[in-house]
Formats: sequence, structure tokens, C-alpha cells
Amino acid sequence: MLMTLLIFLVLLVFIFLGFPIFMALLITGIIFIVSEGNSMSLTIIKMFGSVNSLSLLAIPFFVTAGNIIMKAKITDKLVNFADAAVGFLPGGLGHVNVLTSMIFGGIQGSGCADAAAIGGMLIPAMEKQGYDKDYSVAVTAGSSMLSPIIPPSIAMILYAYYTEVPIGRMFMGGLGPGILLGLLQMGVVYMEYKLRKYDIPRTRFSIKNLLVTGWHSLGALLMPFIILSGICFGIVTPTESGVLAILYGLFYGFVITKSLKVRDIPGILVESAVTTAVVYMTIAGAGVLSNVLVRLHFQTEVQDFAINVLGNPILVVIFLFIVFIILGMFLDPTVIIAMFAATVLAIGNAFGFDPIHFGVIMVIIMQMGAITPPVGTFLFISCGVAHLPMEKSIKPLLPYIATVIIATVLALIFPGIVTWLPNMIYG
Repeated sequence: MLMTLLIFLVLLVFIFLGFPIFMALLITGIIFIVSEGNSMSLTIIKMFGSVNSLSLLAIPFFVTAGNIIMKAKITDKLVNFADAAVGFLPGGLGHVNVLTSMIFGGIQGSGCADAAAIGGMLIPAMEKQGYDKDYSVAVTAGSSMLSPIIPPSIAMILYAYYTEVPIGRMFMGGLGPGILLGLLQMGVVYMEYKLRKYDIPRTRFSIKNLLVTGWHSLGALLMPFIILSGICFGIVTPTESGVLAILYGLFYGFVITKSLKVRDIPGILVESAVTTAVVYMTIAGAGVLSNVLVRLHFQTEVQDFAINVLGNPILVVIFLFIVFIILGMFLDPTVIIAMFAATVLAIGNAFGFDPIHFGVIMVIIMQMGAITPPVGTFLFISCGVAHLPMEKSIKPLLPYIATVIIATVLALIFPGIVTWLPNMIYG
């Protein structure tokens, strides 16, 4: 255990020195692999083995699809529709932010893309209307959590890859908690609007306006339906649905909005390649460090402690929750999933949890690190868009963190929130 603590200490030192996460993981792994007398070739083998999977091809496909739809101005259509649907409620653009994230999550599955695309549009708009910066950032960072939960989800793809649970079931299992979380966050938006005593002009609700914006946004709104129905009815695999999303995004951009130009394609491909490379390097680095921890039996010790010492499902969930919250303060959710997904599955199976139910809950908990300082990726992006110091966003973000906890607890107590849809579709 002392060696394990030393490994995490060295990792944190590299992170606080400003090393990129994947470099910190890789260097830490190499140091301890060499110190144990192993060959450097083991590092290469583990790096390659960590990313050598057809299942992971879904990641670059959905990343590319996300970049295409942003260039095709689908986000603009979604914001207009969301504004017509919920912009009249007290909270105005805050509700629009949450609803847009819910729909946007059904297209591309990345919280980072959500925070950048929607935050880039709505944070300046919210500030212009009179909302405080910290309020705008909190809504944006909090609602970005919806994209890794609502299918298609890159986080779910990674979890399914490491645990070999059916990705289609994971996707469908995330839809219920995602919608629940969105509704809870809209409740927070309403309460914050009242507590801050805002009196900001809101969009007047009109059935005609809703129908008109819905019609103009139909192409964008159909995209999540096409992706999910293709998976549900077995027309395409989850990986192939990423290709389907790309093809539909190209059709939408070239034919429907005509805002996408051939000259845009090289830039989209380069941007997608860079984003994918960062994700893959993080997975590769996590694979190297995870191998070191496996040799030290760290994951096994966590599993034995949960099963043999705690021995109670509720205590185990609380224990995992605390562990992942602490780790999430310093590590990217991708790293946590790579290092602990298989352990989580084994613990869930030992206590008789449904693998999809327990898996979806754990993915949500693992993602919380993305909105908690000091390494919270979604929070960092949102603060960057607003030019707001991260420390000023923490207090207004707490209610949104609370909604994630509440949604997780409810999903744990009422398994049907997760399992109803996959059981109905797949039997």
C-alpha cells in the first residue's frame, strides 16, 4: 500500500508541475516499471494494447461528428428551439442552456464539446442579458455533465470497452438518469433565478414560435433520433452509429443548411484528430499506470476491501463514491474509467447488482471529477469561455454537483430509472 501511495504522490507532483495528464500518467508508469526491473518494451506493449480495439473507433467517429455539426451550425438551431420551448420560464437562458445540452448530448457524447460549443454561445448571451458570470459558468459546467450520460456517450463507450458489457444497453441505460438530471438542474436554475432576484426579460411563449423553430430545427432534432433508433433496432452497432452521425452531419451541413463548405473538411479532420489523439494518449498512459497498479494488486485490494471488509452494498457505493470524488479532483474521468472499470464491475457482480444498472451509476460518479476543481475539464472550459477565475465558480456550482448526487442516489434506489429502457428494448 505504501508503494501505491508513492505512485499517486509522484503522479500528483507531475500534474501540479503542469504536465499534461497523459504525460504525467506515462512518465509515472515508466518510472515504476523501470524501478521494478522490467523492460521498457512493456511500456510500448501496454500503450498499444490499451488502444488497439475496434470498439474505441466509436470515439473518433463521434468526435468528428461533433465537429461537423458545430461547423454546420446545428447548435444554433438547437438553441433557438430550446429558447422557444423553455426560454419563457424564470431562469430564461439558464433553462435553454440545460435543454440544449440534453439535446446536444444526444448527438455527440462529449462534455468538453458541450462546454465549448454551448458555453461559447450562451455564456456571452447570458452575460449580455444581465446574468452574473459565475451563474452562467455554473449552469454551463453543470449541464455539460449531461453529454457523457445521455447516449451516445464516449464515457459509456470506454466503460463498455473495459468491462465488455453491451454498449447498446449502456447507452439506453444512461437516458433515464440523463433526463432526470436535466430536470433537476432546471429546478436549480429556477431557484437560483429567484434567489438572485433577477428580473431579466424572457422569451414569450408561443405555440406558433415553438412550431416554427421546431420545424426549422427538425434536421438537427432528428439526428439523436436517427442515431439511437439505429442502435435500438439493430440496424447499426454503436460504433457504426458514429459513422452514421458523420454522414448525417455532412448531409445536414451541405444540403440542408448549406453552411458547410468543402474547404472546411480539412480543418474539421485535423481538429478531430487532435482531440482523438489526446483521448487515446490518455487511455494509453492510463493503461501503463494501471498495469503497474495491477502488479501491486491495488485494484484487487480495493475489491477485497469493498467485498470482504465493508460487505454492505450501501457502504460499498458510498466508499466508491468517496474514492472517485477524491480521484476526480486530480484525474480526468477517462483515466478513472480506464483504471477502475473492471474493478467496479467485479464489485457490482459480487453484490448482485445488475451490470448495466451499476455501470451507469458508476460512470456518472466517475464523471463528477470533470466539474470539480482543480482539474475539472468541463469547469475549466466554461471558466475559460467566461474569463472567470475557477475559484469564483465553485460556490454557485455546488447546487449542480448536488443534482448529480441526487440523480445518482435516486437511480440507485430505483433501478428502473436505468434498467427500464434497456430491458424494454433488448428484453
